[in-house]
Amino acid sequence: MPLKIDPDTDYRRLAELSEEFTALWERLHVFYLDSVIGFSFVRSYVESEQAKARALVRATECDSEEFQNTRMFLYDNLIAQNFCIAHAHRSTQAEAKGRNVATGHNFTTLGQLCVSAFYDFWNDYLRREYVTAKGKLGPRNATGDVAKAAMRDQASFNIWGDLYYLRTAIVHNQGTATAQMEKSAVLKWFKRSEPIVLAPEHMRIVFLELLKFRNVLHAEQFPEQHIVLEG
Repeated sequence: MPLKIDPDTDYRRLAELSEEFTALWERLHVFYLDSVIGFSFVRSYVESEQAKARALVRATECDSEEFQNTRMFLYDNLIAQNFCIAHAHRSTQAEAKGRNVATGHNFTTLGQLCVSAFYDFWNDYLRREYVTAKGKLGPRNATGDVAKAAMRDQASFNIWGDLYYLRTAIVHNQGTATAQMEKSAVLKWFKRSEPIVLAPEHMRIVFLELLKFRNVLHAEQFPEQHIVLEG
């Protein structure tokens, strides 16, 4: 079956960009998974230690979750004292558990970091390189309004538009949803003035939608095939 080759398209470069984005996706995905497992472990560890402590003071005023939550949480039994500055951290056990639930600060901060990393890679690098590889940008129109128009016309995807709204609110609006976010096409989660709490169910969709984009990018390295009908 003959190939429909676009002479302006750099198919080899599109393949390279697909590999680069795949590597980023895999790196951030495993970073997210390793981190959330760590969060869950810390919460389980605190709960286990509280159960042990309550067993030692059974039937006293100390035998309650409320009392145990007021006790200090330390990293001493989890990591070495010289690991970063772990010895400088102080929080109650309630705070340690709270930040490690699915809607806690640790999960939310991790999700925000991943969103920002993905979008910065797209906006600062991949988008321009993608349009250039498609033959829509060159030395003569590499900057300015012409370049912006080319990227808008040739590299507009719903998921990246939604991530733009999300990242803007995270970075420039202190993690609070803006009115723009209500225009999201895929990530329709937050209304204006709501806190952006990125739990695992949100990040699962983000990773899946970016995997779909990766598949589209991967397919573009192959010239189209077409059927020639002989008369």
